Amino acid sequence: MTSGVLHIVGLGPGGAAHRTPAATAAVTGAEVVVGYTTYVDAVADLLDPRQRVVRGVMGEEDRRADEALVLAAEGARVALVSSGDAGVHGMAARTLARAAELDADERPQVIVLPGVSAAQAAAAAAGAPLTDDFAVLSLSDISMPWARVERRLDALAGSGLALALYNPRSSRRAAGFDRALELLRAARGEATPVVLAHDVTRPDERIERTTLGALDPERVTMRTVVLVSGDSAAEVGPWLVALRGPVGAAT
Repeated sequence: MTSGVLHIVGLGPGGAAHRTPAATAAVTGAEVVVGYTTYVDAVADLLDPRQRVVRGVMGEEDRRADEALVLAAEGARVALVSSGDAGVHGMAARTLARAAELDADERPQVIVLPGVSAAQAAAAAAGAPLTDDFAVLSLSDISMPWARVERRLDALAGSGLALALYNPRSSRRAAGFDRALELLRAARGEATPVVLAHDVTRPDERIERTTLGALDPERVTMRTVVLVSGDSAAEVGPWLVALRGPVGAAT
């Protein structure tokens, strides 16, 4: 094993206040910071002119993982930054898989640092809709065939679990979200509460409450986390919560 170290850093959902001390320490202590440009910009307040910064574009995740591993294998302290929790639709899995392909004596130390996920941040803004069992599902079909995404969604639609939908809809990828709404409305009913969390924890944060029946797909973008209530959801005052028992009972 080389003397270098690679930290795969979950930065949290966006705002610096939701960044963990461990994430801050990894970025400030790195000699090289690697990441998608938007994520690097999110830690601009931590960067030092003496650090090397390697910015990438969307769709080059494997390339970023390889570059971070090479730099760490050469002996550098590297921070590979990812939004939310790097292990939840982030950079951790693909980077670890590629690290495993290296010979043990060429492989740097790799440490995954968790972060507050977008689903957690969205849920906190709405109340506590994920307190009961829940599932996180990405609707992106860039790295996975849509048939597989739909199969998972179809199974979850009738499960009664609360759902956090990532990457729900883009200008070029709208049909998947329309199909998701069709499946969910059929399985759960149009009155099911839904939360649209836009730019959560960022300056432009907006939290919208709606239902499956009233949801306007045009309101949803790639910067939206869609929370679909489970069968234990309840509206309690201004909040949406999930309860494993009646209101006031221990959970």
